[in-house]
Amino acid sequence: MRLRSWLAATSVLAAGVGGAIAVQFSASAATSTIEDTSTTGVAFAGTWAACSGNCAKAADNSFKWTSTAGSSVTVSFTGNQIKLFGMTEPWDNFATVAIDNGATTDVDFYTPAVSATTVQVYSSPALTQGSHTLKLTMTSRRNPASTGGSSITFDKAVVTSATTTPPPATTYVSGLPWNSGVGPQDQSTARVTDFVNLRGAPVDNVVLFPARDNWSVMSAGWDIASGLPSGFNAAKQDLVATVPLWPGDRSVGSTGSQADWQGLANRIKAVDANAYVRLGWEMNLPGWHWKVGDGTKNDYDGNLIPDNRAQWQAAFIQAAQWIKAAAPGLRIVWNPNYGADQTCTNCTRTIFQNVKQYVDVYAIDTYDAWNPDLGTAGTSEHIARLTDTMNYAAANNKKWAIPEWGLGCNTSGCQWAGHAGGDNPQYIHDYLTFFKNNSANLAFESYFDEPGSYIRSALSVTPIGPNAPAKYRADITAYKVS
Repeated sequence: MRLRSWLAATSVLAAGVGGAIAVQFSASAATSTIEDTSTTGVAFAGTWAACSGNCAKAADNSFKWTSTAGSSVTVSFTGNQIKLFGMTEPWDNFATVAIDNGATTDVDFYTPAVSATTVQVYSSPALTQGSHTLKLTMTSRRNPASTGGSSITFDKAVVTSATTTPPPATTYVSGLPWNSGVGPQDQSTARVTDFVNLRGAPVDNVVLFPARDNWSVMSAGWDIASGLPSGFNAAKQDLVATVPLWPGDRSVGSTGSQADWQGLANRIKAVDANAYVRLGWEMNLPGWHWKVGDGTKNDYDGNLIPDNRAQWQAAFIQAAQWIKAAAPGLRIVWNPNYGADQTCTNCTRTIFQNVKQYVDVYAIDTYDAWNPDLGTAGTSEHIARLTDTMNYAAANNKKWAIPEWGLGCNTSGCQWAGHAGGDNPQYIHDYLTFFKNNSANLAFESYFDEPGSYIRSALSVTPIGPNAPAKYRADITAYKVS
């Protein structure tokens, strides 16, 4: 969010217990493969060459490569999803992918080391079952770390085609077909209970913030388990741990030792071995001391934010590596605030491309402000935010999430006065409906339930008005599948 007062969390929240056991369902589907050697369904344009000397890296001992910008391959297929496979290498370029001649999406073929085999480089979002085309085109652009040559490769496309009507989606303890939870403020068991009572359903996840003054309170001093109810079941519910890239007593060049990070990872793992970790979240907001900058923008006090992109990226990679080494099941979430980066110029997605191999989920925080979801234009803007996030995550082979979303008060004294929707049931309905309709790759969503006067997003206590809470409860009730 653009600005948020911090309430230190000394009491950690809890998920509501009870409800349906999470049951996984999967749609009936068939897959087919279109190889680079296929005589139908694939058409190369420009300059392409057959592999030589490393063909065994492909299952069928064949793939093609190009070093000519503008060269393309078009795959014609029938199905509802397509995945591309090729080599990833230290000298590779960006390519673009377009489905059915639509908008293009970047695909980065760069990795620090040559992949041992051909690997998945792109996955389309869910498509309408039917006939489609995909066009992969090499560009002259490259990842800043890519040096020493230029190329992209095409090994094969794997197409998924629905064969029957899918059964109901995953049912969580909430009874909803998606993972739905809360970020309760002031992060107490009582506040989670308030939210559970308001919506008439347990929560599937809870977002926690540790105190973050220094490593002592952030790691050793964060007694997560003492804030969780006896009924919290990590097999059915998720802890979403929100941690800065460095606490208040550190700087970008000194983010913490291996012992610091692995101690924190072990404390999180002890509560939920596959918890989500929002590492360095909202790094594009000027108010956080772990912000990333490029030397072009100021913080809220008017001070120039230095260019720390290289150090920031290195710190993120190191922290993620140490976390995963101690707790391999923890899932790293990349989580900027949605919109133009306020601390730099288009750097969060650039850095994401360089670190995405360490990331499990691509997420945004998005509130009913700048601009609010009011009228047709407001709905279009907010659906575009969600759609862009979902599609960008899919294009990079990641799940997507919305760890913070909520109302914003619109009167004097509120942080978004004049730019927020207030008691806005339309915003609530649009988001819940989008989650329901696009749950297949949604990792989780968590409502930011904050009664504080700077935002008043809370639905469960002292809400801005009666309409949004009533709509939230009604939609949750309507969208339950169990």
